[in-house]
Amino acid sequence: MALDDIFSYFGHYNKGSFYLVACQGNEPSEADIAAFEVDVGFRLPGEFREFTMSPLGGLYMEVRAELWPRPKLCDVGPFWSFLYGLKVFGIAAGIPAWLDIREQYQEFKADGFADLVPFLQLVADADRYCFDSAGRIIRWSHEEPESREQVPIPFSELLMREIHELEERKDRKIRTAGREA
Repeated sequence: MALDDIFSYFGHYNKGSFYLVACQGNEPSEADIAAFEVDVGFRLPGEFREFTMSPLGGLYMEVRAELWPRPKLCDVGPFWSFLYGLKVFGIAAGIPAWLDIREQYQEFKADGFADLVPFLQLVADADRYCFDSAGRIIRWSHEEPESREQVPIPFSELLMREIHELEERKDRKIRTAGREA
């Protein structure tokens, strides 16, 4: 799997089911990414760099609220039922702090994890996917922050896997809501 698969997916994704925000028109330059890499002390994987400099960099994707109503305070349910979206942190000009990889990294650094760069997170999940200094993908757990579970697949494969899982959760949520009505 390569970035072409991701770009192809977003060229034809279901706009009726998903709301999407990306940096389109505000893509970072090579110099912007290089400056961030100086700050973190290592080079980001090539695939991620290419994605970040594309119109999709700084990606936020969620299931539309009319299909997946947002949880209310004190709602209870299985964990998956709260995971209605995903974020790929980026470096785009004017990107909001909650989607800015530089801000996310500074938070990790302040918490003592300067060797990890968070790049992907599911909405409502405190865990994150991070790059380590060797460019490996690490699943960082908020419950066991010192644990370093390596994810032995490239960025593009991980992102497509998470997108497909989001689609499956959406379908499950719609089926579940249909039975409750």
